[in-house]
Amino acid sequence: MVEDIVTVIRKGFGTWTGNLNICIPFILEMITAIVFFVLAMLVFTVLFIVPIVSQQNIDPENISPDQMLEIFYSIFSQSMWLLIITGVFLLMLYMLFQSFFAAGAIKMASEASEKGNTDLGDMLRGGKENFINLFLTNVLVFLLAVAGLVFLVPGIISIGDLDLFLANPQNAFAGASLLTAGLLLWVLYVIVLSIIFLLVDYALVIDGLDPISAIEKGIHVFRENMFPAFMMWLLVVGITVMLSLIGEATSYVDVLAQLWSFGEFILNVIVIQPLITVWLTRFYLNREKRKLYSFDDYALDY
Repeated sequence: MVEDIVTVIRKGFGTWTGNLNICIPFILEMITAIVFFVLAMLVFTVLFIVPIVSQQNIDPENISPDQMLEIFYSIFSQSMWLLIITGVFLLMLYMLFQSFFAAGAIKMASEASEKGNTDLGDMLRGGKENFINLFLTNVLVFLLAVAGLVFLVPGIISIGDLDLFLANPQNAFAGASLLTAGLLLWVLYVIVLSIIFLLVDYALVIDGLDPISAIEKGIHVFRENMFPAFMMWLLVVGITVMLSLIGEATSYVDVLAQLWSFGEFILNVIVIQPLITVWLTRFYLNREKRKLYSFDDYALDY
């Protein structure tokens, strides 16, 4: 029996409340992100800042803002490619770890949705079996999103030389308008990608597919359930927008802004991300006609 969106949300909430440990992969991912941020800052300091400070005999404890700007200018002008390569390497390494935890979270949500309970063994098994394929899928989706930058090319070409562009107000307006239109098209393209690929990660982990098969399966399930899948996407986006609006409303009071910033961070990791994962997992499983555990009557149902 196909569940409507309200039923998916209600029963998915019951699955989450009965398996609060689904937040563990997201907590571990958060810790990993912090570690990688510290690692990136350390690598940046050792590879780029320390050599320049040593060469110019600058006292690290008394660096002025002007000296810091000169250091950053030297880094970007002299070591741009090394900076890019190092950044891409660290980003790919982080994405590899993130894929492990994301796959583990989906596996836990799948087990909880089908059997009523899950544990860390499911996270480890799901991550180990699927993190490489999920990583490759995320890289492929990222490249597809970057390919949308082609929409900016006409605007960039129309601008041409920046000095001439600024010296001619009429051309400046036309070029800026074309660049803005390209930017809007790129944003729309990325939004469409996020909608169409909504269920790809879930198809990959739940069905144990390779990246290409997962994309085909995810898009197929989306096409077969286009309106409800779109509503699920709106739900996810709506929660994000609501949190942003609350943050905007509290930004006018420093104390409230600081409290909300911390609270939103914890809420997102402990509640929002696990709950969304459970909802989308249940939606995918239900559309694939898999048996689902019902916390309403503690029985298996369709």
